[in-house]
Amino acid sequence: MSLTLVLKQMTLIDGTGRPPQEQIMLVIRDRRIVYIGVEAGWKVLPDEVVSVLNLPGRYVLPGLIDCHVHLACDGAPDSRLQGEIGWTTLLMLKHAQNSLAAGVTTIRDVGGRHQQEFIVRRAIESDLWAGPRMQLAGKLLSITSSGTEYYDGMYREADGVDEVRKATREQLKAGADLIKVLATGAVLVEGEAPGAIQFNLDELRAAVEEAGNAGKAVAAHAHGIQGIRNAVTAGVRTIEHGTYLHQDELVMGTMAERNIFLVPTLKTGFDVLYGERPGVPQWIKEKLRYIQEDALRSVRRALEIGVPIAMGTDAATPYNFHGDNAMELVWMAEAGLSPMQTIVASTANAARALGWDSWLGTLEVGKVADLLVLSTNPLDNLRALVDKQNIELVIKDGQVVARQPYTGDSGIPESIMAGAWLCCGLPHSE
Repeated sequence: MSLTLVLKQMTLIDGTGRPPQEQIMLVIRDRRIVYIGVEAGWKVLPDEVVSVLNLPGRYVLPGLIDCHVHLACDGAPDSRLQGEIGWTTLLMLKHAQNSLAAGVTTIRDVGGRHQQEFIVRRAIESDLWAGPRMQLAGKLLSITSSGTEYYDGMYREADGVDEVRKATREQLKAGADLIKVLATGAVLVEGEAPGAIQFNLDELRAAVEEAGNAGKAVAAHAHGIQGIRNAVTAGVRTIEHGTYLHQDELVMGTMAERNIFLVPTLKTGFDVLYGERPGVPQWIKEKLRYIQEDALRSVRRALEIGVPIAMGTDAATPYNFHGDNAMELVWMAEAGLSPMQTIVASTANAARALGWDSWLGTLEVGKVADLLVLSTNPLDNLRALVDKQNIELVIKDGQVVARQPYTGDSGIPESIMAGAWLCCGLPHSE
């Protein structure tokens, strides 16, 4: 019989938006949550092997979900992605581990490099290394673009409906869980205008149709309002960035009605515009300075209208390092979300955006046991999630995958440690 893990005496923030529950017990068996409630309401099965963690004064919440990362990128000041493929693959593994150690138990990569991210995922799923659960898009689809020069191996250029269909099928063949398309230009490509349309409506519809045929969704990079309109009309599941969304309340209403998610990625701008950022090209600074207030305004208005919002960081744009993901919650709060709303955006809503909400994203009976144990209440201060010293344990699939370093007996039985776990503690920000 497999081990049953019991967490008790903690405060539970379950990710649904409900108020925290104090002095609660949570029971994990076969990697799933089988009981949540008061201690008197749970009975041990005959011959059940039980391990108990007493957690008085601790706060337990679901593992965070980052809906927008690029594992291949490393936060370089000029944002370029180049160099040896093998080295990039090793960096991708390190970036995945940094995110896991920071409490991000699930990521959605929306543009990798030469599809090496699939190899990294296979290694993690084979328990060769600890890492977050991954939803992968493969190469992102774009029109003929200078972005291919900036991001080697990330783009798949496709012009016209037939070519878009072929490019979509290529990503699905490689194992993609979703398709990423560029509905507008990019901020981090010199000479491209973020508001300019890229794929037209027919091309976007072709990508959505082909993805849908395989039961997959489409994420649309979209800053400009006409590109957002096109993507929403085509039927994408998520709008990435959505900088100028505030310019059209009708399309926001449509997104709210159809449950099309906004993934704002506010951290991208804040990471460049605040603090000393040597080496960042002036054109990047100017673009981000120009659009940042629009991005904040769009989040505020989307929240008011009822557009579902999911957390995404765009790690790793300039100085936007993997492992610092939780700062996105701080910036979402800056845009008007309450602390609880930011947690829901990075747990329940993020799981909905991924289409995995039936088994992931909240701490409820029947769902997988992905959770964090914190020493500080994140609802009092969201930066408790940013300071990794507050993260005592990271549990994924019911097993401890990361913990703070201990000088003596950690009190954590070896039986609940994952076969591959982060043995050397939680890395701090770069």
